[in-house]
Amino acid sequence: MNSVVKERWFRLSLPDQMVNIGNEVKRAVRFDSNAEKKTVFLEKALALTELTMKDSKNQKVLPELEIGREVLMDYNGKHELDCPKESIQRYYMNFAFMI
Repeated sequence: MNSVVKERWFRLSLPDQMVNIGNEVKRAVRFDSNAEKKTVFLEKALALTELTMKDSKNQKVLPELEIGREVLMDYNGKHELDCPKESIQRYYMNFAFMI
């Protein structure tokens, strides 16, 4: 991601960042039956997750962010973690209540 996007992203609070990631997850769930569209949205969610992990203010929650990344990667892949898409979506949408 370019530096302007990165700079703007780092100005967001963690809940705002998580809601934005959640919006991409919501889109992926909506297009669950369309593998190509689902992958596009999940890749964006993963890119935003990586950016969130690089944000220095989020270092205390890095382990949780890493778990979230693993869950999103699994949802986009083999589904070995057996985490329902509705649960993934609900996790991210809960951050909206913090804003």
